[in-house]
Amino acid sequence: MNDTMGHAAGDTVLAAYGSRLTAWAGPRAAVGRLGGDEFALVLELNADRRERCLEQLFRMLHTPVVLDDGRTVDVAASVGAATPDVLGARDLSRL
Repeated sequence: MNDTMGHAAGDTVLAAYGSRLTAWAGPRAAVGRLGGDEFALVLELNADRRERCLEQLFRMLHTPVVLDDGRTVDVAASVGAATPDVLGARDLSRL
């Protein structure tokens, strides 16, 4: 993004992603940028809703972003999840 459209466009996309992640995760979650274009969320999702919620997140992160100058940018993301019930641990460094 930065190389082709400039740093302002890249910053707008990062801010949009941060806002989308925060809105999706809700007030009881922790959302943070790890660096570059990587974000992490820590939240509790019920196992019976997990797949549906992650699909919703994936769709949200593939919604185009409108830049300050009015241009629309197609964006994409990969989404992964680690869960205590699968890993057998609640330690955040392991998750």
